[in-house]
Amino acid sequence: MYGESTSQRLLIVGTAHVDRNSIERARSTIAQRRPSVVAVELCEERLWALRDPNRGKLSSPINTGFLPWLLALLERAVGSLTDVFPGTEMLEAVDEAEKDGAQVVLIDKPIRQILDEIGKVPFFEKLRIGADVILALFAVRTKQRDSKFQDTSLEQLMAEFSVKYPTLWRILVEDRDIYMADRLREILGSTSGYVVAVVGLGHVSGINRNLAAAHRDFLTEKAGFRYEWTIGGSPS
Repeated sequence: MYGESTSQRLLIVGTAHVDRNSIERARSTIAQRRPSVVAVELCEERLWALRDPNRGKLSSPINTGFLPWLLALLERAVGSLTDVFPGTEMLEAVDEAEKDGAQVVLIDKPIRQILDEIGKVPFFEKLRIGADVILALFAVRTKQRDSKFQDTSLEQLMAEFSVKYPTLWRILVEDRDIYMADRLREILGSTSGYVVAVVGLGHVSGINRNLAAAHRDFLTEKAGFRYEWTIGGSPS
């Protein structure tokens, strides 16, 4: 499943981090659109980690904190089912952009800042998350399929996540949606060419909302100034 939204100069492509089709989607979109700027959901440290020859080695929970380590372990376990290392589509987007001569801009919040914020998640929410991740790991390891999720839309899953883990939701989704939308606005304001942004599917709608809200505020402040901004999308 993919999410895609467009404006006059911006194409946002949503991907799944452990999906092989996402790799080709990211690469082919950049090759076909030939943008002047490619923005990716990475920070410098995460890009460096993806390019590290020893990237398959999981960092110690002492360095990252137990909860981030557990979440990373789950993501890699899911990735093992599809034989895709988490984040490969972002690395492929960067490589394709560099090959095509596009400017690469890393738009995600620094991972160290995110890890620091995760460390402040309330204790009982951490317990809830930890228990659920362990159950999910067991299901992945035993290749069990939860029928509950087979017919559940992304919107439903995200809504459930936000209710069950409100602090983690704010840190991993809402705050980063705002951060990445702000970075995209900076890119659009400082460049004149076409921009392709490659982000996780769960961030597409939030980035869209923040971009649209910022644009409405801009129009309110600049009465009489008209600019056509359209947002739309459909899974493909």
